[in-house]
Amino acid sequence: MIENIIIGIVTSFIWFALGIMVVKFSSFYLFKNPVKRLWRIKDPQKLIICASTSSKTDTGEYYRPATGIGQLRALGQIVESLGKSYNIRIQNILLSIDQIQKQIENDIILLGGPKNNEITKLFLDKIKALDIVHQKNSTIFWNKGKTNVEYSGVTEGKEVIKDYGIAIRMKNPFDSNKQTYISLFSGSHTYGTIASAQYFTEHYIKKTKGIKKIKENLFMLVECDVIDGFPVDIKIKEFYEF
Repeated sequence: MIENIIIGIVTSFIWFALGIMVVKFSSFYLFKNPVKRLWRIKDPQKLIICASTSSKTDTGEYYRPATGIGQLRALGQIVESLGKSYNIRIQNILLSIDQIQKQIENDIILLGGPKNNEITKLFLDKIKALDIVHQKNSTIFWNKGKTNVEYSGVTEGKEVIKDYGIAIRMKNPFDSNKQTYISLFSGSHTYGTIASAQYFTEHYIKKTKGIKKIKENLFMLVECDVIDGFPVDIKIKEFYEF
């Protein structure tokens, strides 16, 4: 009788332990692992998020820099995604006018195009020889497999009604050890920045689930309609990986 009770207790404990392991494994496999495969961040404590400096306000005492609504909404998408698997330090979110210096070798996420983000301009110039994608002001040039196809947002009545954005994740070309990654989310206009971040974190992440190998370097261009200041019907327009 006592032996049966002991066996029952031990069996229940084993099933309980197995249940915990299954739950933890499922949580990692379904939620944390896809995020890690999406971003490939080596050291989240050193991750730098660098947003465009869209404006400077004269307060009378000093110039106060600020970023745009597109970068803020894209940042929300990104932080929500990262938070599922990483512990992100809020003090590592900078504006492009801040002195990044050697931190540019860290894992870094860039928000906004080269017009208002100096680090984005440095990055796009650095990879220009790859002849995949480039941006000048509000025009995005997709070169891979084609000859300078241009994408620019469409405006009507002083409002953007269609926009384009680029999302890039690749080995950080500024890192001498080639161990960190750099990601860029930029748009022809502000809504393209939001759309590219949203597509990357909500749609492309589905490809990171499972055991299929994902390429290290990703380049994608998305298209979206804009309604009441929000990108809708986001779809992939161009894609390249290696």
